[in-house]
Amino acid sequence: MRFVQIETLPTGTALVDIDKLTHAVPQAEGTRLFLGAQHLDVPHTLGELENVLAGRERGDDGEQGGAGFRFG
Repeated sequence: MRFVQIETLPTGTALVDIDKLTHAVPQAEGTRLFLGAQHLDVPHTLGELENVLAGRERGDDGEQGGAGFRFG
């Protein structure tokens, strides 16, 4: 099992088994995660949620990546 800690609505945290995540639906204030027959509301956009599940910073916009290349 792979667990990730995610902020939830109302404010709190939960450990989520990402292997049980079936789908995610955007909501007005974040995203609703469906874990089988249960759901969990989180204050993350789908992009932020993808970053969290991938182990990146929540607000990572990809500018910190680049496979070793630096521009600017």
